[in-house]
Amino acid sequence: MKRGLMLVLAAAMFIGTIGCGTVLVNAPPNSNVRLLAELEPAQSKVTMKNWYVLWGLVPITPNATNDMIAKHGLKQVRVKTYFGVMDVLINAVLGALSLYTNTVEIEGNLGK
Repeated sequence: MKRGLMLVLAAAMFIGTIGCGTVLVNAPPNSNVRLLAELEPAQSKVTMKNWYVLWGLVPITPNATNDMIAKHGLKQVRVKTYFGVMDVLINAVLGALSLYTNTVEIEGNLGK
């Protein structure tokens, strides 16, 4: 009985670390935003953490980039999504409750 419970908990923690979360990479309405190439320099960097339930199926925080781009007045952007160390730890602990997180990094330049 005890071994079965441990297996279920271990499986839930493992599943919690391998979720899928959608990040909508879009520009603010009526704006002219250009994507930066990988090696182009960027003046600023902003990160946001996205939270989901059901292992990434349902976002519980805004998961689109348009608000962050507008807030910082960026006209040239590069967007990366990744799992940082904190994301992996959070997902391992809260994955059993179906909570899931990832990090979005927006690098950009003010445009003309």
